[in-house]
Amino acid sequence: MQERDEESRSKLSQFGDTQPEEFRKQLHELADWIADFRENIEQLRVAPDDKPGAIRAQLPKHAPEGGESFEKILTDVDHIIVPGMVHWSHPMFLGYFGWTSTAPGILGEILTAPLNVNAMTWRTCPAATELEIVVVDWLRQWIGLSDEFEGVIYDTASVGIMHALAVAREEAAPATRKLGLTDRDLPRLRIYTSDQAHSSAEKAAIALGVGEENVIRKFVRPEYRSRSAEWSSANGGRRYGGDDFDCKR
Repeated sequence: MQERDEESRSKLSQFGDTQPEEFRKQLHELADWIADFRENIEQLRVAPDDKPGAIRAQLPKHAPEGGESFEKILTDVDHIIVPGMVHWSHPMFLGYFGWTSTAPGILGEILTAPLNVNAMTWRTCPAATELEIVVVDWLRQWIGLSDEFEGVIYDTASVGIMHALAVAREEAAPATRKLGLTDRDLPRLRIYTSDQAHSSAEKAAIALGVGEENVIRKFVRPEYRSRSAEWSSANGGRRYGGDDFDCKR
C-alpha cells in the first residue's frame, strides 16, 4: 500500500498537480475562506467605485514563469478581486435578478468539481444524465405540468430561450436543419415577446438567423400581465400559416 501511495505521489508530481496532503490542507483553508466571506459579506461594498482598468493595473502584464503559493493567491483574491467585484450575494444587491448563491449550492459546486463530469451523452456520464431527467421531472410535477412534458437543465436562461426558439424554427421550417436559411420557400420567421422581456430574445434571433428586426415586442398591461387573445391580435390571428410564425415569451 505504501509503495502505491508513493507511486501515486510521483505521478502527481510528474504532471504538476498538488500532492494529496497539501491539497487537503488547501481545501480546509478554502473552506474557512468561503465561510468567512459569506459571514462578513455585509461589511463589503455592494459594487466598486473604480474606473475601468483599475483591476487590470494591479495584475502582472505578463504571465508568471512559475506558480504562486496558495496563500499568495488567496491574498490577491482578498486585496484585488473581492474589492473589484459587484457582489450579487450581498443582501443590499437589488439589481438584475435574485440572489442565487446558497450554502447548499456552494457545497454542490465543490462536490461536482472533482467529479469532472462531461455529460454530452448518456454514455459519457450515465449518472448525470439520469439524475437530470429525474430532477427535471420533479420540477414538472411541482409546477403542475402533465407527464408528457420533458426538459433539460441549462447554465443560463439565455441558452434555454435560444434552444426553445430553435425548436420553434424547426417546426416552422423543417428543412432549416439541412439546408440552413437558404430555402426559397422559407416563411418569414417572427418572434413575438413582451416589451419587458430580456435582450436574449434579440440575441437568439441573431444567432438563429431570424434577425433582430423580426423580434416584435408588444406592450403589456400596466400590471405587467398579458392575455393570449391580445397576442393573437398582435399578429393578425395567424398561426403557422401565411408569412409569419409566432413564438411568444
